[in-house]
Amino acid sequence: MSELLLGIDGGGSNTRALLASLDGTVLGRGYAPSSNLQSVGFPAATAAIRQAIAAAFDAAGIAADTPIAAACLGLAGVGRPADHTRIAAWIEHEAIARRSAIVTDAEPVLAAGTPEGWGVALISGTGSVCVGRDRQGRAVQVGGWGYLLGDEGSGYDLAIRALRLATQTADGRAEAHALLDAVLRHWNLAAPVDLVGHVYRTAIMRPAIADLTRPVVALAAQGDRDALDLLEGAAVELARAARVAARRLGLHEPPVALAGGLLGASPELRAALAECLGPGWGPLRYVDDPALGTLVLARRLLTES
Repeated sequence: MSELLLGIDGGGSNTRALLASLDGTVLGRGYAPSSNLQSVGFPAATAAIRQAIAAAFDAAGIAADTPIAAACLGLAGVGRPADHTRIAAWIEHEAIARRSAIVTDAEPVLAAGTPEGWGVALISGTGSVCVGRDRQGRAVQVGGWGYLLGDEGSGYDLAIRALRLATQTADGRAEAHALLDAVLRHWNLAAPVDLVGHVYRTAIMRPAIADLTRPVVALAAQGDRDALDLLEGAAVELARAARVAARRLGLHEPPVALAGGLLGASPELRAALAECLGPGWGPLRYVDDPALGTLVLARRLLTES
């Protein structure tokens, strides 16, 4: 077996690895838990990357010591220079590939979802982030501050707003009864008061809270007004981030690449986002597998001097 390409897409919920031949043909896929450095910490993040790579080799039926010519890791949580440097040092120590690059998890979305690799990428999964890139390669990031400082329009943000509306309904301060019932069913809780123990007194993790978007999305698909309002609120925040990125780079009618579990799961959210953006934008395309974008970027490493 000749040398390979490796692409890693590491987000807040899971990590995906793709092994490919040098022409980009995917040979194996591997999956692992989250590798978001800020959420799970360095040891767990690197363990997840190792696990996903090993699973991809196993799925491809290729020996794990087969050399990798180029690897691109698109990771959530590596926006700060210190974090980027730490992951880069680990990749070098592990000798993962002859050449490697580390980018934020939005860069592969741009590579896979825009015709020429420039435009705006919007990710809404457990977290959220927006990245813009112009034709000259200048890039800006908007959002991506994490669940305490930002992540507006993300699955976690939507779930928290849904939980608050549900508890307000339990008090009589709101009337979102279908939403309250759906939340209780989702977590198999008997009464609203049980939410306190479930959320505060158990080791519930951020992805588990973000998973509450599933009943919200289902209700919106049925036309529930409260659920639709929650999704429209997320669309407003995502559109605002996209407009800021485009304005900072002076982009004219940029294509928009979308990714993340929440945007993928909800046609209502995508429609609301398109409406919030309005005119002046290129086509919106959802990227089913951002890891394919990491392979595009990995192949690009081999053509660079």
